[in-house]
Amino acid sequence: MERIKIAYVSVNDPLDKRSWSGITYYLGKALERNIGEVDYLGPVKVPRIIDLSLRALAKGMRILTGKEYSYKYSWLRARYSSYVLNKRLSGKKYDCIVAPASSDGVAFLKTDIPIVYMADTTYALISGYYSWEFKNVSRISLREGNMLERRSLEKTAVAIYASNWAANSAIKDYGFPKENTFVVIMGANTDHIPGREVIMQKKENPVLTMLFLAVDWDRKGGPLAFEALQHLTAKGVKAKLIVCGCIPPAEFSHPDMEVIPFLNKNLKEDHDKFVHLLKTSHFLILPTRADCSLLVACESNAYGMPAIATATGGVPDVVLNGINGYTLPYEAKGAAYGDLIAEIYEDKERYEKLIESSRTRFENVLNWDKWTEQFEEIYTNNIAKGA
Repeated sequence: MERIKIAYVSVNDPLDKRSWSGITYYLGKALERNIGEVDYLGPVKVPRIIDLSLRALAKGMRILTGKEYSYKYSWLRARYSSYVLNKRLSGKKYDCIVAPASSDGVAFLKTDIPIVYMADTTYALISGYYSWEFKNVSRISLREGNMLERRSLEKTAVAIYASNWAANSAIKDYGFPKENTFVVIMGANTDHIPGREVIMQKKENPVLTMLFLAVDWDRKGGPLAFEALQHLTAKGVKAKLIVCGCIPPAEFSHPDMEVIPFLNKNLKEDHDKFVHLLKTSHFLILPTRADCSLLVACESNAYGMPAIATATGGVPDVVLNGINGYTLPYEAKGAAYGDLIAEIYEDKERYEKLIESSRTRFENVLNWDKWTEQFEEIYTNNIAKGA
């Protein structure tokens, strides 16, 4: 395929690695490497008067109804964002628009340029799935969120989702055409891909080490990871749990648990420590309570570290049982996670094969260059040919 020109639409800053956990940044860079010229049209800064108006609306609704108004899915904010993006598109020629998780930027766009919408969930899914975030959201916000999602999909030529779980919702909940819906697993958000020779270094670590890598202790299943450690040590297994990225509540304390609250990967010392954790830990353990995908598994698999997680949301599309880890039922307790990890670890041949196949899955699927290979095929067959 000849290199094409892409308008990259996002309300958040696409060059900030913090935007959407780095997905917006790493996807854009992969498109630059492999597909064509990428014109970054974001970010969109909302004017102070709109910001203050939305805050006032949220405060008034909270006082009058006890419900929350969701600024993120605001009709007014989306209107303004599309207004700005329309101006940035005006007079320019592009082969397509790529819009990562940008219903707030796409909903009111006025363009004939074919839109490729990319996301890991839909509003219908997330508003029911992330219950702690949406439990007190007002009906107005729920209506606005669904409206933005529906309008965005109505303008979309091709929708690419990170899992079958999300893709099925677009088809079922919003009536998006099945033939224009595709599933492409997302890649690891990392600047450094280790050589394959490092993946067996973890075998030199004599203590069974589980890595809990997350910023949200509760949502990512920290209490279950802690139970797994307790269960293993009670059985006489020499084990360790490393918690990196958050601080567990005080009641979660154990002599074989190490807590690393935060690592800034932009600092060499912290980056080197992070890489050391990935090289020397035996398992990524994330008994997550809710996840649209599991990007951290992509990164751990790059180092041959299998992921032990929960069969929920989009996770089963990322972690395949016996290939790059295992997913347990949502109801599974910490003891089940501990037993599975010990069973695999103590079977040295099985564990080595799992290390190898975890790295292979990263190489073949769980990286952004592979994502763009599938993007090229989708673009060629569904946009370039005018299908």
